[in-house]
Amino acid sequence: MKPIASLLLAIMMLAIPAVMSQDAEHWISQTKSDYYNGSYSLALDDIDQYLKINQTDTWAWSFRANLLKKMERYREAVESFDMLIALDSSHAEAYNDRALILAGGLNRDDEALASLEAALQIEPFNANIWYNKGMVLEKMERNNESLEAYRRAIDLDEDLDRAWFRQGHVLMRLGRNSEALKCFQKAAQLDPANSLYQQSLQDMGALTMNDLDADGLAANGLDANGLDMDDLAVDLQENMLDFSASSARPGR
Repeated sequence: MKPIASLLLAIMMLAIPAVMSQDAEHWISQTKSDYYNGSYSLALDDIDQYLKINQTDTWAWSFRANLLKKMERYREAVESFDMLIALDSSHAEAYNDRALILAGGLNRDDEALASLEAALQIEPFNANIWYNKGMVLEKMERNNESLEAYRRAIDLDEDLDRAWFRQGHVLMRLGRNSEALKCFQKAAQLDPANSLYQQSLQDMGALTMNDLDADGLAANGLDANGLDMDDLAVDLQENMLDFSASSARPGR
């Protein structure tokens, strides 16, 4: 849930390929300089110049995709991930991050879901990809399937607090308040400093004490059908950055 800011791209800048021509080294150095100066358009021009020299560098395509995402140029970001996948069809992170842009930036949820399925074909035991699938399904209001995806994520990583949290909201939307309360309790136990978890736990506790079902939420200032959808959209954006940090290739 917590903002990731520029962590991904900062990490990726440390993973610059070690062996390259002098011209390529110049453009990577210029990319680094312009990026850290906040000149993202110039950094994009720089990485494009580098890719003219080394079109098969998957690191560069990943960096370009994430830079375009940061610039909110979502369609171009997806196209860069497509190039990365064409070069390396086993790149689960690329499928995953492509999906989050499709869902979180372009509202192309069916395509996002297909991209996540492709990622899971490569890494079926990746809890974070299952969590992301749950978020996309939740956005599509396919609640039972979303719950199943969140459960799979939790089975793989019992300490994945955000999966417990989002599962709680889906259960709450379905009027299964006592189950939702347990999920919020678990999320808050795993991350007690998270104010959003604590607030949801308090709200859910009050509703459970009043024995309210989903139809009674609105009377208490909560919308069962639109509950926390704004936060879900933010999660779809931020989790791409969180997960993609692993795409930087150490030692290069």
